[in-house]
Amino acid sequence: MTEKNVTVTVKTKLGSLVTLRADEPQEFADRVDAAATAGFGIAVTAFEGLINESSTPAAVDAVAQALGATVIAAPAPLAPAADVFSPTCKHGVKKHKAGQGAKGPWQAWMCPSPKGTVDQCQPQWIRQGEPGWK
Repeated sequence: MTEKNVTVTVKTKLGSLVTLRADEPQEFADRVDAAATAGFGIAVTAFEGLINESSTPAAVDAVAQALGATVIAAPAPLAPAADVFSPTCKHGVKKHKAGQGAKGPWQAWMCPSPKGTVDQCQPQWIRQGEPGWK
């Protein structure tokens, strides 16, 4: 691996480190835009869930090898009751909802607070084709 001029590492909510590298600032901005458009956050969460469900270091290494990746440090396994694929908000783990509207099928992650709660979080809509679409 060669060093790049621009390197940024961020830590996810589950403790994974994700590093993005680029030669120039504009290339970095373009890569961030591409990652956001492709639903990169959902993919990282799904990958973290896969790693957390692996029971042995050998299983984690097998996943990394299949992806051509290098494991620097896998996050500690979560408690079995946690759903690592579901996003969270200040009220807890969001609930997956789906339905059929005038424009076709829809899916979203909804705030778990009771309907009508004053500070209820906005739905997190999932577009067809995104990794979170079920």
